[in-house]
Amino acid sequence: MPEKKKSFIKTALRNYRLSVVDKQNLTEVFSMQVSEMKFWGYNTLIFVLGVIVTVLLIFYTPVKYNVPGYPSGNLSKMMVYHSIMIDSLSSEIEKRDTYLENIRQVITGGVVVDTIYNSEDTHTQNANLQPVRDDSIFNALIGPDKYKFSYMNSNETSTSIGGLNFFTPVEGVVINRFNAGPGHYGTDIVAKENSQIYAVLDGTVIFAEWLVTTGYVVQIQHSNNIISIYKHNSEITVKPGERVKAGDVIAIIGDEGMYSTGPHLHIELWQNGMPLDPEAYINF
Repeated sequence: MPEKKKSFIKTALRNYRLSVVDKQNLTEVFSMQVSEMKFWGYNTLIFVLGVIVTVLLIFYTPVKYNVPGYPSGNLSKMMVYHSIMIDSLSSEIEKRDTYLENIRQVITGGVVVDTIYNSEDTHTQNANLQPVRDDSIFNALIGPDKYKFSYMNSNETSTSIGGLNFFTPVEGVVINRFNAGPGHYGTDIVAKENSQIYAVLDGTVIFAEWLVTTGYVVQIQHSNNIISIYKHNSEITVKPGERVKAGDVIAIIGDEGMYSTGPHLHIELWQNGMPLDPEAYINF
């Protein structure tokens, strides 16, 4: 048995001469000495390298789309697109549910659900933001009667909307007026970059969130069942449940949302579920 093993090793290590000869004149063009072990070693190395290169080509180049059973490029893009859309729809549904819950809590005088209302990535270094007087829902809850959330407060005196003094939300130029016919329920005002947006009346913030269609949006509940809405902002400085006064900074003008056509403020006024023309009450 040991003799056979020695014979195998000796044969594997035996050198052979590999020559390439020109067939016409029998001249040796190339020659090399190689053992049987080296020959199989080289072949194994070439095979392994070939497998590695093939795997890399399949994973990192469009060649993978030609592999049977692998989804095509268009199908992969559609899968990614639908995945993003599902995530966006889930987020929008959650925001809608939060918005409706906030309105219900405001009407009943309950505790408003807080939401993420801002981020550290906003680009408003040049803005001169004034701090909001009340920093938390807790302070609003334990404050005096004027800080109660419910606009159904029995101590509140009813006033005609015509007798209210509306604060101008931003100084600018009106570019698109109220027209309920085609569904434009507000007024669009163009103003300087990083202009501050002010609350038009005293009230309670019932919604402050980012939406895909209209960017950062603030909605404030006022007395006499009036709601003011501020859309397309680049940043918001208030959160649901906060009590604000007329003239308090609530947002920064922007160009956010799918429906925006440039930096501007879209403001809406609603009373008892009916849209009002902001220019009839606010001097822009």
